[in-house]
Amino acid sequence: ELLIEEKYEDLMASCEKIYRKETDRDFIKKAFFLAKEAHKGVRRRSGEPYMLHPIAVAQIAVDEIGLGSKSVVAALLHDVVEDTKYTFDDLVEIGFSEEVIATLRLLTHDKHTPYMEYIERICKSGNRAAINVKLNDLRHNLARGREGGHMRCVEKHTIALAYIERFLAEAESL
Repeated sequence: ELLIEEKYEDLMASCEKIYRKETDRDFIKKAFFLAKEAHKGVRRRSGEPYMLHPIAVAQIAVDEIGLGSKSVVAALLHDVVEDTKYTFDDLVEIGFSEEVIATLRLLTHDKHTPYMEYIERICKSGNRAAINVKLNDLRHNLARGREGGHMRCVEKHTIALAYIERFLAEAESL
């Protein structure tokens, strides 16, 4: 719990440079507390609190890519609908914008859709926030997977990461 709070404070400090208006801070705060509640008590295979993952993905979005507050919100919430009891309707009711919801719909993997088809859908959507959040998500998951020796996940995520990086390189060259 203390580690989560420390990482949250670090994230909020990093976000100071991306706020365009005062409501951006509240928007990120709301996403953090919802994600924290949604993932309460959940732990990764490593034993660390799951909530450290969305915080790390959001931190990468700010520090390494320089994305805005809506992308940080999407990073914090990227696993909420997929992995918890919350629905998109809940997120709308809580007050998240349609733009954020659209990004989260792309980032939510329907278990009936083959994984690479899901990755292609994100890339072909043209939604830069979704593409970059997924890129950060994969990078963080790969680092954790390698540390934990989860080679099946590492292989799947390596292929997906390569696909997104290739897609971004091709898009940039156009």
